[in-house]
Amino acid sequence: MNIYQDNQSCFQPFFMPESHCDTNPKLFDAQEAIMLGNLFKELYMSYRGFSNYCLQPQNKRQQALLEVQTYEFVAHEINLYLDIHPKNQRMVQLYREYADKAKAAKKDFEKEFGPLLVSDSENKVPFQWVQGPWPWEYQC
Repeated sequence: MNIYQDNQSCFQPFFMPESHCDTNPKLFDAQEAIMLGNLFKELYMSYRGFSNYCLQPQNKRQQALLEVQTYEFVAHEINLYLDIHPKNQRMVQLYREYADKAKAAKKDFEKEFGPLLVSDSENKVPFQWVQGPWPWEYQC
C-alpha cells in the first residue's frame, strides 16, 4: 500500500486543473480575498459554515496597514498561481499591478508611520526602529 497514491485525491482540489493554464481564473476582489484568505473563487471552501471576520480598521494607521497587507496578500496569491502557470499573461500583468500597488502602499505607510520592518530602518543614530510608539502603545 502506497500512502502517497492513496492520499493523492486529498490534494487535487487545491490545484488548478491544467486547463486553467491558458485561461483566466475567477478571482475575488482584493478586500474580499484577504478576508477569506483566498484569491481564487474556484479554490475557496468555507470551513464548516463559519463566516469570516470582516476587517474594520479603527484609525488611519490601521487602514494604511490593511492596504499594504491586502495588496501584498493578493500579489503573493498570484505569485503562487504563476509558479504553476507561468505562461498566463493576464496573471503576470495582474501580479505586476498588485506588486506595484503593495510597494506604493508600503512607501506611503512608512512615510507617515515609520518603517514596517527593522530592515527598512535608516542606518543613522539614533536607530529609527526604536523611535516613536511601539505597536502596543497605539490607541484608537
